[in-house]
Amino acid sequence: MRSFLLLLPLLWAVVAQAADSAPASPQTTFFHANALYQDGQYAAAARQYEQVLQSGLESGNVDFNLGNAYFKMGAKGKAILSYERARRLVPNDPDLRANLEYAQSLTGADGCPPAFWTRLAFPLAHRMASRDLVWTASALYTLFLLSIAAYRLWLRRPRWLLYTAGALGVLVLIVTASSAQQLLTEQWQRPAVMTASGDTAARFEPAENGTLHFTLKEGSLVRVLEARAGWVQVVRCDGRRGWVEQQAVEEL
Repeated sequence: MRSFLLLLPLLWAVVAQAADSAPASPQTTFFHANALYQDGQYAAAARQYEQVLQSGLESGNVDFNLGNAYFKMGAKGKAILSYERARRLVPNDPDLRANLEYAQSLTGADGCPPAFWTRLAFPLAHRMASRDLVWTASALYTLFLLSIAAYRLWLRRPRWLLYTAGALGVLVLIVTASSAQQLLTEQWQRPAVMTASGDTAARFEPAENGTLHFTLKEGSLVRVLEARAGWVQVVRCDGRRGWVEQQAVEEL
């Protein structure tokens, strides 16, 4: 018994050391990053937010706070990149929209707003997150099928039920089309942000001595077309294409 009691402090020390060496959870890292940000240690906070994202726990709050940390560090291109990533998850957040527009105004970046006909044809594509669109489309489609079934099974066949099914069908088409448009623009078209400080030269050829075609502002939104030996061909909002160094751009 006495030898066991003597071993207790050693066991507690081993347990405490194991607890200290255990990796922190993403939630703990996130709160630690917030504390570093409040303390003005923006670079350290950014590293902590990056660790949270690398753990697979991505959210609009993490991307938004990471953007704020980069903005405080003076890395406006990186800040705009994080804001754009957050916008895909929380598109209607007013603080996020204000910070993104302010950062773009400081660099003169082109945000590539959707065309009028796109906003008209796909009204929810830039107003709802992707997963919200999918869940909404699924719920509306279920209600549409239930209303059709109720109409077929109800002996009196009320017209209001038929009108309800028609309205639900129209809503299903709108939400599904908006979801498909969002998938096209956010996934298949490979959107990216110019993260290099200052203006970036876009050249006709993927070479340092290539002829200058145009310049891209820090934080400009572009689309990636292809990559070749450390260079990336991008297309900006007006359709002009050029080659930029791969380290100057980062995909969303």
